[in-house]
Formats: sequence, structure tokens, C-alpha cells
Amino acid sequence: MNNTLQQKLLQNGLLSPHYMSPHSLRLNPFALQPYLYDTLTSQPLHVNKYRSPDTRDQRSKQKSKHGSRISRQGSDNGSQKSDNKCRIQFSSKYMTSEEIESILNVQHAATHSNDPYINDYYHQARLAKNSSKNRFHPAHLKDSSQRGRNGSDSQPHISLDSHGRVSFSLVRRPQPLLEVDPSSGSGDNRSEPKGSEKPLEREPMLAARIMIEDGLCVLLDVEDIDRLLQSTQPQDGGSQVRQRRQILLEGLAAALQLVDPLGVSSKTSSGLAPKDDIVFLRVVSLPKGRKLISKYLQLLSPSSELARIVCMTIFRHLRFLFGALPSEQEASETVSSLVKIVKTCVSAMDLNSLSACLAAVVCSPEQPPLRPLGSPAGDGASVILKSVLERATQLLTGAHSSLQNPTLWQASFDAFFGLLTKYCLSKYDSLVQAMYAQVSPSTEIVLSEAAKAISREMPVELLRASLPHTDDNQRKMLVDFSQRSMHVGAFSGHKGGGGQVAPESVRG
Repeated sequence: MNNTLQQKLLQNGLLSPHYMSPHSLRLNPFALQPYLYDTLTSQPLHVNKYRSPDTRDQRSKQKSKHGSRISRQGSDNGSQKSDNKCRIQFSSKYMTSEEIESILNVQHAATHSNDPYINDYYHQARLAKNSSKNRFHPAHLKDSSQRGRNGSDSQPHISLDSHGRVSFSLVRRPQPLLEVDPSSGSGDNRSEPKGSEKPLEREPMLAARIMIEDGLCVLLDVEDIDRLLQSTQPQDGGSQVRQRRQILLEGLAAALQLVDPLGVSSKTSSGLAPKDDIVFLRVVSLPKGRKLISKYLQLLSPSSELARIVCMTIFRHLRFLFGALPSEQEASETVSSLVKIVKTCVSAMDLNSLSACLAAVVCSPEQPPLRPLGSPAGDGASVILKSVLERATQLLTGAHSSLQNPTLWQASFDAFFGLLTKYCLSKYDSLVQAMYAQVSPSTEIVLSEAAKAISREMPVELLRASLPHTDDNQRKMLVDFSQRSMHVGAFSGHKGGGGQVAPESVRG
């Protein structure tokens, strides 16, 4: 019987001749089962309406008709077998399989597009990162007016797709974790007014989180425009698309309420109000907000007015941003990333923008953290300021130095140098006072210990980067200051005592 079955399978093309070895069949009598199972499952599956395919009924029916089906199948039915194997037929009481399949096609067309940039974004991004030959850009740009996210709605709305899934998170209308009935309290508290209770959607930090999400969506649209311009050639040369890109970037600056002190629309000539940058400060107080500002700067041209406005806002709040490193590693990485991106942006600015950024430091109501590089408390502000001074030196001593106008720069530098020297003198005095307070007259201090204490607290790198921009009086001041520190160190060596000096009287 086995030989008869093997011959029929061989005649119908269902079994390869090299599987007909008697030795192999003798060792494994079940060698034909996978091929028989493949012929059984090659028929269309009948799927009921509310359950999976009933393979048990099919196997019983196919087992009874097994001999007749093998005799009917021939080599000319190979293509039909492969088609039927991939096709699933649905059965229902009131609808035919064609009607069910047409409904599925309509649903699939409504929920899927032919654009791999949308359906397979992350995989396409990985391919484009590994190879420049892959085209990674949208087929068409999205219309930002169709988002339908209006924060002033009195009633919350949920956007659902055709599958019934929520397509956007409810960041604008978060549900409270616990609802407490005010009437369930004591009788004395019932008469208190409820005006002090603020709705959750009116909380400032919730508004900041909403703004961060909206800002990231705007930057995604800007990235889509950049990829489209890089990969395609629009008919008008891309002027309309570039104009739309500029509108998106300016709209984000307006949403952050960034103030330009040098602009014509400035409120007062006396200075900025304390609450002018309140929206910006709330955004950058969150790690995701610092990521937003970093991405924003990356998409701006360093020579543009928007880049200057954003950098001036950062320079006005150096202590708020870089005064202390966050304890969480992820939040600390966002601070370090922001420092690198600001440094990169500054290294490509012109002299006028550098002057404006340095003037913003002087006009800041807070003392910037002028720490030496490598300080464990954080050196982000010193790294950025050092890059400003080095970029100005490069512009004033380069081949095109005659095209620069150093008047505004010199005025900004003089004001910053006065701030820097005032900080160094105050820090120096606090070091000396702490040194004398901790050391008794009978002990001895080594000169190197005093020098280490001063170098550990003084922003030596900023003083060194300022030297090319100083005049004779400023250089004489630096020389006197260095001689004074050396004299105190030598004088301390005679009075002597050992120990580490860590003064905290001057904010650094």
C-alpha cells in the first residue's frame, strides 16, 4: 500500500524522486507526513463569522476524499494550488465571501496608505541612516490646519480612526486620578468658597507640556519639508515650501513668547520685564522641553534672526539652565546636549549676533555660573561663553577681519569683562578669608595648595579666552590680579596650615 501511494504521489508531481529512497523510508516511516499535510492545507480555509477556522471538520472531510483528490490533481494545477493556499474564504449566514472581502478592502483602503514614510517610518529611517541610496521623504506634506487640536474647547473631544483606536493622547484633557466630593467634608468647610480651586487644564505646567507636544509636532513638519526639498525638485524651486517652513519656525517662536530686545516691537527700552520669559522658563524646566529647544536650534540657520533670538534668551538665563546639574541621568543628558548644540550654533554666528548674546549675559538679572571647565557642579555656561570669545577672536583675526564692525562687540565685551573681573575678585576675597579662617598661625601651608584652591574656583579658561579682546588697562588689571594671588599664596606659606578650601560665599 505504501508503494502504491508513493507511485501516485510521484506521478502527480507531489513528491520529489530523491525522497523515494527505501532506506530513508525504512528508517523514518513518517517522512511523507509533512508533504501529505501540505496537500491537505493547500485547500481554501472556511472561516466562520465568530470563530477561527475549524480545522477538525476539514481534516475529517479531506481524509474521506483523500484518494479521489490526489487522482484529480495534476501538474497543471500547481499555480492554482499556490493561489488557493494564500487565499482565505469567509463564510457567513447572510453575506457571501465576496461581500465580506469587499468590506475588508474598503476598510483597509481607509486605514492604510501606500506611503512607506507613514506606514513604515522607523524602518525606512533606519535604512536611510545606513545607506544614502534609500529615499526617505514624504509623498506629500500634511496640512497643519487639519489637526483639529483646539485647546479652547469647552468639551473634551477624542479623535478616533476607523478601527476605533484613539489617535491622539489626551494631554490637553487629563483625567483626574481621584475625584473627591467637597460636600463629604466637615460642616465648617462647606461654607468656604470654591474659587481657590484651579481646574487641571489651567495649570501652568500642564500648558507647558501641551506646548512641548505641539512644538515637537511643528518640528516634525519642518523635518518633512527638509527631506522633501532634499530629495525632490519642486516646480517653483521650493519657494512656497521654504516660506511655509519659515512660517512654522516663526510660529513656534511666537508660541514660546521669545522676546527680541533688539527688535522694533520691543516693549520698553529700559529692559525686559521679569515675566517676559516665563513661558520659555516653564518649557525648559522639563527635560523634554530642553530637547525641544535643542531640536529647534538644530533646524535654525545660525545666521538667522530666530537663532539669535533663541540664543539671547538662553544667555539671559544661564544660571537657570546650567546652574546645577540634575540628579537624574536622562535629565542631565538633555542639559549636556543643549550645551553642545548652543556651542555649535555660536561657532557659526557673525560678530553682531555674538555681541548681542554677550550683552544678554550682562543684562541678565542673575549672576551667570562662571565656573572653571570640568567643574563637578556643571560647566555649561563657561563652555558656551568660551565658545563666544573664541568665535569672536576667529572673526577679528581672520582673513575677512576688515569686513567686521568691532564697535558693538567691544562695548559688549567691556561690559562682560567688568562682570567677569568683579566675579573673580569676589571669589578671590572669599577664598582668602576662608583660608585665613581655617588656618592657625602655628601651622604651615604649602604654596601649591593655595594655588590649587584658587585654580579650582577661578574661571581661568574664560580669562585666557578674554585676553585677545582686552586693552592695556584691562591687561594691567589681569596682571595685578595674578600677582596679588601669587603674593597671597607666598604669604600664606609663611603663616601656614594645610587643608582643602571650599568657600561658598560667592555663587559660582
